[in-house]
Amino acid sequence: MTRRDCSDHLLPGQTESGVYLVTPDIRSKSFPVFCDMDLAGGGWTLIQRRQDGSESFNRTWAEYRSGFGELDGGEFWLGNNMIHLLTRGRDMVLRVELEDIEGVKEHAQYDQFRVASERLRYRLTVGRYSGTAGDALRFSKTYDHNNRAFTTPDRDHDRYPSGNCGAYYSSGWWFDACMAANLNGRYYADKYKGIRDGIFWGTWHNISKEYYPINERQSFKTVRMMIRPKGFAP
Repeated sequence: MTRRDCSDHLLPGQTESGVYLVTPDIRSKSFPVFCDMDLAGGGWTLIQRRQDGSESFNRTWAEYRSGFGELDGGEFWLGNNMIHLLTRGRDMVLRVELEDIEGVKEHAQYDQFRVASERLRYRLTVGRYSGTAGDALRFSKTYDHNNRAFTTPDRDHDRYPSGNCGAYYSSGWWFDACMAANLNGRYYADKYKGIRDGIFWGTWHNISKEYYPINERQSFKTVRMMIRPKGFAP
């Protein structure tokens, strides 16, 4: 049996969270992923983890394409090529787990999540929100990350006319013009001031307090992005 993602590892009784090999497409080679087998029934394939600022997410197009960081216990971005392969052949759910520096934990879940190929600039398809963190990826008509191409500091595909959102916010993301969410922003261990270039989720419960540039910005202690096939039942 081909293990296309972490949910295929869980079904035969692999219940330990950890690094597993997956083969989402038999025409391409297998690659390692981190599987969370505990949260909400398990079977989740992590595509991103932030927890201590040990990895810089201010990276190039090529680095975001192939992935970077430490899968087993560290911070990482799985890689846009891998995320594309994982979401191409199956309908996937995206779950975002967030914890701020005050220890408040929330989540956002999207019953539609797909990342296109590099030829299509890893365009994001995301929708059908549920959860407690608020729908920052489909925030408003002006700030909507759905159907947006991926942008990095060295590759500008955003809708901002007078600059590169990736260079401005020091990260790679599906920027609009520019954003209501950026989970690849700079890691701040505490609140910070100035440009909002930290990890950002624009529907967080007390976010309106930081509206003015002189106000302190909210920081996040941990963020995890993970995917699982839609309709998966352990």
